[in-house]
Amino acid sequence: MSDSLDLLLADGVIDEVLGRLKSGKEADISLVSQRGQVLAAKVYKDRATRSFKNNAEYKEGRKTRNSRTARAMESGGRFGREAAEEAWKTAESQALGTLLAAGVRVPKPVMFYEGVLLMELVMGADGRPASRLIDVALDPAAAKAMFIDLRGQIITMLSCGLIHGDLSPYNILAGAAGPTIIDFPQVISAAHSSRAQFFFQRDFDNVLRYVVGADPALAKHASDAQAIWRAYTGRFLTPEFVPPPPRPAPPPRARPEPRRNEGWNEPRRSEPRFEGRRGPPQARGPQQPSMRDQQPRGPQQPSMREHQARGPQQPSMRDQQPRGPQQPRAPLPPRTAPPPRTAPTPRPAYQSPRAAPPPRPSSDDHPSSPGRAQRRRPRRRG
Repeated sequence: MSDSLDLLLADGVIDEVLGRLKSGKEADISLVSQRGQVLAAKVYKDRATRSFKNNAEYKEGRKTRNSRTARAMESGGRFGREAAEEAWKTAESQALGTLLAAGVRVPKPVMFYEGVLLMELVMGADGRPASRLIDVALDPAAAKAMFIDLRGQIITMLSCGLIHGDLSPYNILAGAAGPTIIDFPQVISAAHSSRAQFFFQRDFDNVLRYVVGADPALAKHASDAQAIWRAYTGRFLTPEFVPPPPRPAPPPRARPEPRRNEGWNEPRRSEPRFEGRRGPPQARGPQQPSMRDQQPRGPQQPSMREHQARGPQQPSMRDQQPRGPQQPRAPLPPRTAPPPRTAPTPRPAYQSPRAAPPPRPSSDDHPSSPGRAQRRRPRRRG
């Protein structure tokens, strides 16, 4: 018996501890009685003792209302670590309440007290605690019905903005009312996590892989996860959403026979090769001469080679005609010497069109101005 259950017994929250049901990587499940009702008590393990430690990706996007607590969790101090651990444990209780109200088949939470979650016990068809789905053998008909049920629950969860994050046949119970999903401490916010699509695709593939083992025909629904996510990002996803039926696979193409590589020293094939659509060549009978061959041809002109082989040629008709006396050509007139060149005339000197200004008269020549001698200052006497 754990210390947490002893605290619940001391405080009068539960009446009796009946025994341990199972132990997981995150928590231990025990059977307890409360006012005559058998409940499941989930006692979470500490971070130092549980095997599920890398939870940073799952906690992305989770918000804390108390700003002081949020700053302490970011700083990573002692108080911040304790607050983060408490928020990790309470996340499952909050998610169970939200999903139960939306219609998802999950255990009903009863109380969360001192790190212990009390919830109803999921019973199987035989009246005993329900087994995990991985321990149940399914036939093809049951596998198809279970896949349709779980796909609808996954769609409803995503409509609430939540993703399980670790969904597999180990976290699904074969309850009497249908498959029941459990273990939600790592629940992910689809709107705030940067890897929300990755976790959603992984959850869907884990479920599909399990049911395909019982009915391989369900493998055609592998594209349903993408259709559901497109509906969510397009803001038209509802709990009643049904993915479109998968397209039939195209018929396989007939592959041509591979050509055999003939070696250089191997004899070639003696069979004739056919080209185009005409088929194999057919044997032809005697050919009839064409109209061109039936017309008589005139004398053919000899070719150049025949001319060279014949030797001396006969004179042509032009050469046989007598020529008259030819008139002598008149002599050309003698060439005259060119006239002598004359010397070029010198060019006149350049004259500016503007006349030079007249010389200025000196001050000595001007009658009204004092002379140079008169303008001299007398020397000072010392």
